Formats: sequence, structure tokens, C-alpha cells
Amino acid sequence: MSGKQEREESVWLAVTACTLVALYFLASTLYALVHFDEFASAIPQFLRYVLAPALLGAGFLAVGLLAKPRWSRPVGIYGLSLLAGLFLFEGFLTIRQLSVHFALLGRLDEDQRAVLSDDKDFVRGFTLRQLNLLAGVKGLPETMLSGFPRSTTLLCSPPGQVITYKADRYGFNNPDSVYGASVDLMLLGDSFVEGFCLRPGVDLASRLRQHVPNTVSMGIRGNGPLIELATLGRYGPILKPNHVVMAFFEGNDWENLQRSLNQPWLRIALQPDARFGTPSSAVQTVHKARSVMDEINKEEVTMTDLVARRSFLRNFAALQMTGTSLGLLYPKVSGEIPEFQQTLRRAKKLTESWGGCFYLLYIPRVDRFVGLFPSDPGFSHLEDLVRQAAAAENVHVIHLKTAFRRHPEPARLYAPDAHFSQEGAVLAADTIAHALSTTPSSSAGRSCAPVLVDKSFGPGTNLLGGDEGRKFGG
Repeated sequence: MSGKQEREESVWLAVTACTLVALYFLASTLYALVHFDEFASAIPQFLRYVLAPALLGAGFLAVGLLAKPRWSRPVGIYGLSLLAGLFLFEGFLTIRQLSVHFALLGRLDEDQRAVLSDDKDFVRGFTLRQLNLLAGVKGLPETMLSGFPRSTTLLCSPPGQVITYKADRYGFNNPDSVYGASVDLMLLGDSFVEGFCLRPGVDLASRLRQHVPNTVSMGIRGNGPLIELATLGRYGPILKPNHVVMAFFEGNDWENLQRSLNQPWLRIALQPDARFGTPSSAVQTVHKARSVMDEINKEEVTMTDLVARRSFLRNFAALQMTGTSLGLLYPKVSGEIPEFQQTLRRAKKLTESWGGCFYLLYIPRVDRFVGLFPSDPGFSHLEDLVRQAAAAENVHVIHLKTAFRRHPEPARLYAPDAHFSQEGAVLAADTIAHALSTTPSSSAGRSCAPVLVDKSFGPGTNLLGGDEGRKFGG
């Protein structure tokens, strides 16, 4: 081979390697610009998803086209090798998480099915939105707003285990005995409140009962603010809790609210004269939903289900798990939803109608606390929207971020499935109980009496003291 041919091949290799790397970063930039509102309309996201990859892409392209081969070739080869390494690492993380994802979806092997085979009331995990759509619900009074009463409900199925709970008389994860006395505290929320993948006794509500014995959990996975408002409207007048805490999870509750607003039978919950119905008005829907669940229980959870529900291909191309492990994954930018403030207003007014006090619990996502470069700025936009809506309605916010930040290893407060670990449930419960006992909420122009709790709190749970408590108003 002549020297000229060697030089040409060297140039070709350098240009090709640099261009491939550049195309990946430039494609990422283009995707962010096409989805500008979600990935570029706030400064942290613009820097992370537009400017940084654009500069990297332009840099590699410039080196490949303009630099001499002795410089461009190693840059291209090293860059391509690093990119390939990142994708291999992403593949490793993805494979390692498969069992976690299958457990989330309730996949059962033969041994796990054998454990449940004699239980005629067993139901696999579900979301209320899914069941109501399948049952053809048309109005709020007939909407299913709880689980299946007295059923054995699957929370998750990690290898070698089946984690379930026996639903109470209404269909929630509580011992039925909790209704034997007046309710001091009602928890509204999604899977964090339901106690996802935590055995009964170690979930958030159970931990809270150590401080506030008459605590009722009304959380179902997949719930969002609007369906939680409807739940409060239906069960609040029956139970008349002294304190109501609505949990807001920053990971998906904003999106859940947006989806719920597209359902006319849920959107009506925002109306002052909304009729929420009673448990008996939804009996027919529960029967229809149970027939649907009986069919779902027969189906196997497959890799196809996993890929479809988890957007695997898109997340893999975006190196999502790698970005998370480095602390470089920022959430989508949340657009304004005025109905969130309306939801808080209606929930507070409902609670006040029987003399109760209303609070909002802000649950941070685990991404805030993991990686080499964990950072809050990328998460602040949604946090600010929630804070402003709560302040406008004079709703006190119990923010778990401060308490979790004080923990020496905040990531330990979350399980591999990104829900609370047992340790996280303990700290969250201590924080909520401490807030309720020391920081009364303003309600109808008066101060609500603090809830009486056991004062044996763990260290570092003084969430609402100092500037952080004042920042969130109430």
C-alpha cells in the first residue's frame, strides 16, 4: 500500500469516527429542539440537552473535518470507543434492572403462582385510570376510586417473593380495624402511599400509625392529584379525618394530572357542585373491573409488555440509566397546569367542610440524590410550580427533600424500584408526623390544632424549621 493510500485511509477513518460521534450528539440536540417545551424551555434542561451535546457534536465534527489526521484520528477513535463503552454500560444496567421491572409489573413464575393459587380473591396490580377506562365509566359517581374490597392485592413480585396486602372494606391498604375509631389522618396518593413493594407493617402508613394510630391510607398506584381529589370528595365526608395529607410525587404526578384532565368524568371533580358518589354508587363499576382483572390475572407478563410500557428503545438510545448513575439526567420541563391550584383549592375546601386541616406532601424522586453530580436546579421548575400553587391557596407543604438531604446516604431511602425503602418510609413518616405536630396548617382563617403524636422521633427530622419551612408557606 502506498503512502498516499495510507494517508487517505487515515483521513477517512478520522473523519468517519469523529462524524459518528458528532451525529449522536447532534441528533440528541435535534431531538431536544423538536421537543423544545419538554427539554429546552428551562435553563438547566437547555444547557444539558441542547447546548452541551451541540458543543460536543460540533467539536467532534470540526476535529474530524479540519484537524490533521494525527490529531483527528485518535480523537475520533477514543470518542467512538467511549460512546460504545457508554452503550455497553447502559446495556449492563438495563439487564441488571430487568428483574426489578418485571417485579414492578407483577410477573409471576410457577412458584409464585403456586403461592397465590388457593386465594380466590387475588388480583394483580392495577391503576384506577386503566380500570375505569376498561369499565366504560361515564360519570364521577360511578367512577371506581378504590381497589377491590377485602381482596388480596399484589404489590410486586421480586424473585422468590410475593408481596401482597389484604385490602380493607373499601379496597385500600389498611387493617380494617383502623375504621373502629375516628380518623386522625388520611393519606392520599399513589404507589408511595399504597406502600409499593413493602410488606404490610413497614410501609409509610404503617410507620405513621406508630405516631398517629388512626391513620388511613387511600393510595393506589398510578393515582394523581385529580383522582385523589375525587377520592377525598367520596370518602372524606364518610370518615371526616382531622387532617388530610395529599402526597405529590414529582416523578409523574404532573403528567398524571394532565392525563386525568382529558377524562370528563374526572375533570368534573373540580366543579364546586361536583357529586363524588359513594362506595355503593360505584359497585357496578367494581364488578365490571373485577371481571377485567380476572382476565388480566390469566395473562403472562412478557418482554413485549416491558418494552411497550417502559419505552426501552428510546431510553436506551438516550443512555438514560447511565445518565442517572452520573447524576446528569434531568426531568422534562413541566408546563403550567392551572387546574393544579384548583385541585388544591377544592381539596382544602372539602377538608374544611367537616373542620379538618389540609396539607400537601412533596415527595422528591430518587434521581435528585444519585450519581457523581447530583443537582437540584434541573428539578426546581416543577418544585416552584407546586410551591406557588400551594402558597396561593395557603396550603402548607411538607417537603421531604430537606429531611432526605440531611441523611448521610439519601439514595438508601429508595429501593431499587425507586419507591421508598423501609428506611425511607421510616424517615418520611417521622417527618410527616413531626410537621403535623409542630406546624399547624391555616384553614378558613384559623389555625388547626396540631395532631397529637408520639414524640419519639429519630434524629434530623425537623423538616419545617428555619428558612425551608417559611419558604413553602402555609
